[in-house]
Amino acid sequence: MRDKTSSEAAWQEELCAAALPDKRLVRRLQRLLDQLSAAPGKPIPAACGDWAAAKAAYRFFDNPRVTEHSVLAGHFAATAARVAANEGPILILQDTTEFIYSRAQPGKIGFTKTINAGRYKAGQPNVLTLCGVLMHSSLAVTLTGTPLGLTAVKFWTRTKFSKRQADPIWRGLR
Repeated sequence: MRDKTSSEAAWQEELCAAALPDKRLVRRLQRLLDQLSAAPGKPIPAACGDWAAAKAAYRFFDNPRVTEHSVLAGHFAATAARVAANEGPILILQDTTEFIYSRAQPGKIGFTKTINAGRYKAGQPNVLTLCGVLMHSSLAVTLTGTPLGLTAVKFWTRTKFSKRQADPIWRGLR
């Protein structure tokens, strides 16, 4: 492993204060943070280095006791402390991002939308089904633009979203 900078150690410490139900899961998260931060932008198998470590990473992400909220609980608590310690107004910036994946079977990862991609040479329409995950996040920043951290994150797919359309809290996200 490489030496950590003080800022890298600080954010890793935040995430390792996660509300995971088992100490082994916290150790696995720390190991994943080390591996993924050492290889930014690399896919999980390349960042993990070998088959066993990649499989352990996928098992961690597939564990039903690991949720985005349990992983980010430490960061949310640290963000709240930074917001409370800051004087003056705090801006909460919100954004919805689409993570689009190309899959042969859209149902396995979630339907996002269908787009018209023009026409084939023979004149037939080229309609593509996009699959992926949507993420709505809220970031706390000072008036000078200093980021304080995330205050909320929600992941969903369109199939889950369509079931919640009647819920008034989701109406603004359409």
